[in-house]
Amino acid sequence: MADHDEDSVKLALLAHDLRTPLSAMRLTAELIGNGQLDVSQTEHLSVLIRSIDALTEMTGALVHAAEPDQQTEKPVSRIADVVAETADLFRVPAEVKGLFFEVSIDDTIRGFKSEEGGAIRRVMSALLDNAIKYTGSGGVSVSLGLPGQPASGSSEGCQVSWVSLVVTDSGPGLDADERERLFRPFVRGRHGRNSGPGSGLGLWGTAQLVKELGGRLTLSAAPSGGCRFEVQFPVKSALDAGEGFNEQPEGKEVSNAELQPACVLIVDDNDTNCRLLAALLESFGIRSEIANSGEQAISLVQKVEFDAVLLDLHMPGMSGVETAMKLHEIKKVKSLPLIAVSAAADAIGKDQLKQAGFNEVLTKPLIPRLLYEALEKAQKT
Repeated sequence: MADHDEDSVKLALLAHDLRTPLSAMRLTAELIGNGQLDVSQTEHLSVLIRSIDALTEMTGALVHAAEPDQQTEKPVSRIADVVAETADLFRVPAEVKGLFFEVSIDDTIRGFKSEEGGAIRRVMSALLDNAIKYTGSGGVSVSLGLPGQPASGSSEGCQVSWVSLVVTDSGPGLDADERERLFRPFVRGRHGRNSGPGSGLGLWGTAQLVKELGGRLTLSAAPSGGCRFEVQFPVKSALDAGEGFNEQPEGKEVSNAELQPACVLIVDDNDTNCRLLAALLESFGIRSEIANSGEQAISLVQKVEFDAVLLDLHMPGMSGVETAMKLHEIKKVKSLPLIAVSAAADAIGKDQLKQAGFNEVLTKPLIPRLLYEALEKAQKT
């Protein structure tokens, strides 16, 4: 294996391991949201959850990138939604510094979609982070629309349009020589060097991402005296982008009244995950028992009546798949619904999980709405 491949695997392993604390953070945030919050607290909690989801998306991309010949279907996102959600993550730090923060999205591109939502989010995050960090007064603006001088082209028979994302600040700006050198690795602008430590990799990495998008990144002086970054990237037209894509359906509000009283077995070797899952189930009106290993789970199901099992796939000793197969050998629980919960469910083939007897597969960080829906299905089986 080449050194580059080894580095990718190490990075993927780190990203995979990050899913466990991210899952705990998201579940904790959701549980806080079940309490009595004022409007400001609700808004801040929403920003926290979206930030966690953004990190989860990034870690997922790193894991998939390291897999050989990976052909995972990418989720499709509305570009306007990605931009609006990412901008919301930076509204609070801008306000804390006393900066104005403006976001403008042209209605003409609201129907445009892309499979590169994660890359677009990372590009925009890097640009906004720098803009807010180096702007002492005034503010930052974000605009999304059609470029003034769009490129033309086609891809696989589909009409291609170009979209323009512009981030402008009223900071100290950069002279022409600095703008020329800034997209090189380990190079920082004068104001950046004076403001504190940094790697000088942010804008270089952003430029690499834009290149992967098939786009272009330009830096110029803003009318306000600061910097104006423009990213142009190609997307399929609104009509073409809407065909053939399976989008994630909008989530419904969880209504505890829809679930019947039940008792669920949680099987996970991580105590924090177990406690958080138990608290989440309690918020659904569901009792739970905890097993920290496959052996404990097998012992418990022979003594207690359960309505479903939440089973971690990767545990020391007996794995989740092995536990599932053992459970289905027990006559009295042969039809017990099994729900896999894992940070790396995609590492095991769907056919193997189905053969092991799993009814549903949920990935970490766990989204409460999806767990709720899986339990609804379990009650109907």
